Amino acid sequence: MSTDVNRLAAITWLAEHADGIGRTALMKYCYFLQVVGGVPLGYHFSLYSYGPFDSEVLSDLDTAEAIGSVEAPVEYYPGGYGYKIRSGTRSDRIQQLGQTFLEQYKREFERVVSQFHGWDASALEIASTLVYSDRETARKGDKVTISEVSRRVRELKPRFGIEQIQAYAQRLHEWGFLKAVG
Repeated sequence: MSTDVNRLAAITWLAEHADGIGRTALMKYCYFLQVVGGVPLGYHFSLYSYGPFDSEVLSDLDTAEAIGSVEAPVEYYPGGYGYKIRSGTRSDRIQQLGQTFLEQYKREFERVVSQFHGWDASALEIASTLVYSDRETARKGDKVTISEVSRRVRELKPRFGIEQIQAYAQRLHEWGFLKAVG
């Protein structure tokens, strides 16, 4: 599938407005934009080790980096490495090409960035997995409690405590991100 200019514009916009996010955050932001915000990015997310994942997001990031709309240099830390995705020298051009799309979904982009700003990869993993589990339940026409959706995510993510998961579920519910929680 060829990369859509709107996807590149979305990634470029996020790089500019989300303050040096990493690859995990980019993946989760795209997930929230599409699934919660209704932004038609055309990704096909499935549940993976660290929550919802689609390799096309990383492919699009590589394309955006290759054309200069973003920079994603490796950053080394005492415990490993990561990426800091920032706008590149051609970011204005790509955002101009996707201007109509970005303007149409501006509110959704701003909402995702403002609500998840500063969340680390673990928090985004929990939150996106909660939304994924919730959407699977809603797709079946079922309803669940916050305790039940949290328990389901705990089974998938046993390294996280149930209280921690429930706290994120409560916040997501308050934001209107969960559909099956009644």
